[in-house]
Amino acid sequence: MNPIELYKKLPKKNCGECRQKTCMPFALAVIKGEAELSECPYLTGDARDDVQASLKKSDWREELITKLREEVKGINFSDIAEGIGAELKDNALVIKCMGREFIISTDGEITTRGHMTPWIKILLLHYIRTAGKGELSSKWISYGEMKSGMVKASSFQRECEEPLKEFFDDNFDKTMSVLQRLGAQTCEGFPTPNAFHLYLLPKIPVVILYWPKEEEFESKVKIIFDSTVDRFLDAESVIFLVEGLVKNIEVNLFLDKK
Repeated sequence: MNPIELYKKLPKKNCGECRQKTCMPFALAVIKGEAELSECPYLTGDARDDVQASLKKSDWREELITKLREEVKGINFSDIAEGIGAELKDNALVIKCMGREFIISTDGEITTRGHMTPWIKILLLHYIRTAGKGELSSKWISYGEMKSGMVKASSFQRECEEPLKEFFDDNFDKTMSVLQRLGAQTCEGFPTPNAFHLYLLPKIPVVILYWPKEEEFESKVKIIFDSTVDRFLDAESVIFLVEGLVKNIEVNLFLDKK
């Protein structure tokens, strides 16, 4: 099922009561695993059960997770744990991702406290499968400077940097507070005092730079990465990783309002 097909099955009230505010973004969030059907206050009972059944029949994400789990089963965790910055505990990998700990067993099963989307499972399994290694360089590059990054640089700006800019513009203090809860720390040596260092994965640190609006200059966000980033994830997966950060911040800001 694609977002348009799901949208057609929704009440289409655009009530503003969910995080996405209107039904089309809600449909997209459900398809991406970033929202649950139960978050729609007007989709209930048999109607919700029917939509849920349709989603399960066409969930390619679970097929991909199954494929990745099979690939992970052939990996010796003790060989890759240090390289990807994971901890080996009782034959399982413990990986920190955006302030949370995820435990991955030798059969690729992933557990954590709280809600976990299919997308984070795909990301973590891909991170393990890539099995990168090497020390961080502490040299910072833009997304466009990654291998194949230039091709998707406009998508990265639209899907990752622009939403973060809007969060900062709307409420700088609350956005900074959410980032700090996710493990971000302010850092120096960058061309703006609003610089936040954060580990999205053990070997994928980012620095988020924010410039507020000043006279003729519009506000701006720039996200930069350690130059070793593409040893651990490809450019497309990095977009997905940062989109996860954006959604995480969005959820926390939404909950803080309630």
